[in-house]
Amino acid sequence: MSDLVKRLLAITLLRLGPQDLPAGVTVMLTCLGLYIFITGLSLSVSQPPDNVVLVMALAVAVPLMLSRIILVAASKVARWPQTVSALFGTSAVLSALSVPFGLASDDQGSTVGGLFLVVLFFWSLAVNGHVWRHALDTSFGAGMAVSVASFAATLFAINALTGSL
Repeated sequence: MSDLVKRLLAITLLRLGPQDLPAGVTVMLTCLGLYIFITGLSLSVSQPPDNVVLVMALAVAVPLMLSRIILVAASKVARWPQTVSALFGTSAVLSALSVPFGLASDDQGSTVGGLFLVVLFFWSLAVNGHVWRHALDTSFGAGMAVSVASFAATLFAINALTGSL
């Protein structure tokens, strides 16, 4: 487990790519579990949406489906488990960093925390772009485009189906 966390941290720092994660369903399920646990914890210390279970289900299902569609379209479907592991695993790492800021209640903590969360959001887009760059064998710019488009599609689906966020 600690080797997996080290590799996820290295991907988060743009030092490794999804191809550096062990292949297989076990790692993918572990990363999905970490993501669900950390995101659930993050939501519990902040103001959770009204339909938290549906939002969480969509936050997992939509990126899973989109990543499959994107990789099938690019004829790189064999990379799906490692790509999903990297996307959800690094999201878990970055979400873990946001948990303390959900606890901040004073004005100065909220301002600093809010700024940190904005930086963290843009960093997560860059990390996802980095993952997509490797998964699709393309440029970082193209990876960023996929990252932003998949984030927008996920956000749209969650809003359309739950009215939250």
